[in-house]
This record gives sequence, C-alpha cells and structure tokens, in this order.
Amino acid sequence: MDEKKSAVLGTQSASKVLRLLKIVGANHAHGIRLKELIDASQIDKSTAHRLLVCMLEEGFVERVGESKIYRLGVEPLQWGFSSAGMDAISERFRPLLMRLARITNDAVFLMARSGDYVVCLSRVEGDHTTRAYVVEVGVRRLLGASAAGVAIMAQLPESEVNLLLHRHEAEYARQHHSLAALKAAVLRTRTLGYSEIHNTLIDSDGVGCAFQLAESYWAGISIAVAKHRSSPERLNELAQLLMNEVRQVQESV
Repeated sequence: MDEKKSAVLGTQSASKVLRLLKIVGANHAHGIRLKELIDASQIDKSTAHRLLVCMLEEGFVERVGESKIYRLGVEPLQWGFSSAGMDAISERFRPLLMRLARITNDAVFLMARSGDYVVCLSRVEGDHTTRAYVVEVGVRRLLGASAAGVAIMAQLPESEVNLLLHRHEAEYARQHHSLAALKAAVLRTRTLGYSEIHNTLIDSDGVGCAFQLAESYWAGISIAVAKHRSSPERLNELAQLLMNEVRQVQESV
C-alpha cells in the first residue's frame, strides 16, 4: 500500500472514530445502544464494533454495567474539565487527599477508571512517602496493577473481570501478576471492603477503596506505604481510616 493511500485510509478511520464519539457524546445523559449508534453513524456493523472496542479500551467510551448501552468515558470528560479550567474531579477530592496524607504521612492517590485502566488524577505526598513508588498525575495503569485498580475491579461483575483479565493476560504477566493471584485479590477485596497489595518489585505496600463518581463511573483512593513502615496491623488501620473517608465521599456523591 502506497503512502498516499495509507494516509487516506487513516483519515477515513479517524473520521469514523470522531463521528461515533460525537454521537455517544450527544447521547451521554441516557446512553446509546450499539444498534442505535450504527444507525445514526451509517457505519457498517463490523467497523463500528471494532472502533468502539478501541474507544472502550482507551477510556473514551464506557459501557453501562453489563448492558449494551454506551456513554462517554473518563478521558473526554477530563478534557472537558481541563478545558473549562476546572480540573473538577481532582480539585474536588484534593482536600481529602491532603488530610489523609497529613494523618498518615504516606502518599495518597486519586485514580479513576479509564476503560481497562486507571488514570492518576491527583497525588499528595506525606513526610514518609517512599521515592520508589512513583505514580505521577496522568499515568495510566492496568486495572488490578495497583491498590485502587484492584478495589475498582472488585466492583465489576464477575464476567467483566474474567474478560478483562484474559484480554490483558500477557501484559499482566510482564508485570509479574498472575491471573490466579489477581482473582484472589478481587475476592479478598469484596470480602474486606478494601484492597491490599504487597509489591515485591518496589519498596511499597498499599491499601485502596473504590467509590462511584457517577453511575457507571468508578474511582478509587489508595495509600502507598513504605515497606519499613508497613505491617498487617498498620495496613488494617489505614484501611479502616480510608474506608471511613470513602464512605463519607460515597454519601455525598
């Protein structure tokens, strides 16, 4: 395929993606079904489905639960917040993160689901934040690869969790996460109400809790603890503090 023809095809694909995104955005309040999206866009079914899957994985579109209804994902919503000069989500929760960092002296993170990933919206460091644990604002991590990610994954239907795990099995393996261990972490989180991770690659443990920003939009707050300051008792203490704070957040959403 020559360069000119490739450029034309690329432009056509980009145009179709933008067309789909505009239609999803116009129907964001109540969502839109795939069939309705195909009818409105006049894009053939196989192409529309392929492009929609890509937008789902990248966080531009979210599926409502296990239904076939789609809405805008966190990524375009964050663009909207930024363009308005608001940084609405991170600014709303920053006082909470600062309070937790002050109480615990550890690093506290606000993460939001973005398709199969979580994106860091805010980070506040305590006096004893470990320098080995670096997750900067804007960094995306695969669901399940962090305390907040595990906590959010635990809120999803079992079928969705299984599909996600197998879809990214190779990437999890590269990060030294086995599917069996991730499934066990999800089950434990559902039982305890919070996630707990022990990272063998970096000098840090962590706990996390998830909450809904809005219908179908999940976020999580996590606390990263340096290994030398970590113990089962302290992690449980931090988890109880975090669950109490998140419970109040959930009531106010």
